Amino acid sequence: MIRINLLPVREIKRRNKAKKELTTAALAVALFIALLTAFSVYQIMVVKGLKSDLTDLQTQKSQHDARLKEIKKLEEEKALLLTRIGVIEQLKKSASVTVHVLDDVALRTPSDRIWLTDLSQNGNQIQVNGMSLDNQTVAKYMVDLEGSPYMENLVLVKSDMKKYADRDLKAFTITSSIVVPEQQDQVPVTAQ
Repeated sequence: MIRINLLPVREIKRRNKAKKELTTAALAVALFIALLTAFSVYQIMVVKGLKSDLTDLQTQKSQHDARLKEIKKLEEEKALLLTRIGVIEQLKKSASVTVHVLDDVALRTPSDRIWLTDLSQNGNQIQVNGMSLDNQTVAKYMVDLEGSPYMENLVLVKSDMKKYADRDLKAFTITSSIVVPEQQDQVPVTAQ
């Protein structure tokens, strides 16, 4: 007996195979969608964490900004105080300059050859008026005054003959700029 299978076996196998492929594809797509969903959830959590970190950092920044403003204010106050201290130190240096200038002029004036008639100060300029026996004495006196650490730019403004007590004497006027030397520990020059 011959048996004939009227059932479409090939068709059924093909359908089963197509169902398996469709099921596999559907599972692959479902797995892909699940992976994308998991990755999206992970990315959302990362973004939330970063936003939280950003908020914390902005809070810390605002706290540090307040401290930085305070530090800047203190630095400005420090600079102002240092400027004031510098001015005070400069005033201390220049307060005794006039006394030193007078002392230098007195020490450097030979009492037997030069007689001072007037000494005046106007700001940082000093003017010395006097009488001398001759021009060489005036020249040596100017060289001696140039050795003073408190005087510079000496200029002989005027020199002329003048009669005093029946003697011909040289009347002179010398001007000079007053300076504050860098070191106050200058040793005064003794008269020669």
